[in-house]
Amino acid sequence: MLQVDVYIAQLGFWGPVLFITLLVFLTSVMFPESIFALAAGAIFGIWWGVLWTLAGSIIASILIFVIGRHLLKNPVQQLLKKHPKLNDFDNAISNFRIIALLRLSPFNFTALCYLASVSRITFSSYVLASIAMFPGLLSTVYIGYAAKHAADLAKTFNATGELPSGDSLVHEITIYAGLVLSVTVSIVVAKVALRSVKNCSSSESQKSPNH
Repeated sequence: MLQVDVYIAQLGFWGPVLFITLLVFLTSVMFPESIFALAAGAIFGIWWGVLWTLAGSIIASILIFVIGRHLLKNPVQQLLKKHPKLNDFDNAISNFRIIALLRLSPFNFTALCYLASVSRITFSSYVLASIAMFPGLLSTVYIGYAAKHAADLAKTFNATGELPSGDSLVHEITIYAGLVLSVTVSIVVAKVALRSVKNCSSSESQKSPNH
């Protein structure tokens, strides 16, 4: 993966294009989205990394949704008819709020896309809920950026015994304080989201006519 990172970084304008293409293709077959977010931070920096990862993730989520809805929906509907209790799950995953909350949680990106595609959620609600990926992506991209920065800093410091030209201790403290803050916020948001998903799922289950 490191060699791919270096290659993409050297492509200039085509680097983001290749990065997004790889993200869309590989996440569609269950490759972890977090690997791309980490790589984006190392290659493009924080904000460009978040932008390209978010763009690729939204495109991937749309592609997976279209594939799932057109190829898998009929078999799943037949399964729901045979096992009515599974409607509880379908009711829950069809809820815009639950999809958005799951995007904020550590729930597998690709699995959620496929599950949502065979639910009754509308395409527009599904796409809108995808915006909730931003906090988690920001945190993961930041980790990739900080890891690359730390590696470069260690290399320079070991060679010269000094911080790189133009760098300062205050700058370094700011970077790692930001990392701690970003990860902490991400963990708190994920916990709150999972708790909310549980509450929403219980409410949907109680509303189901099968109960």
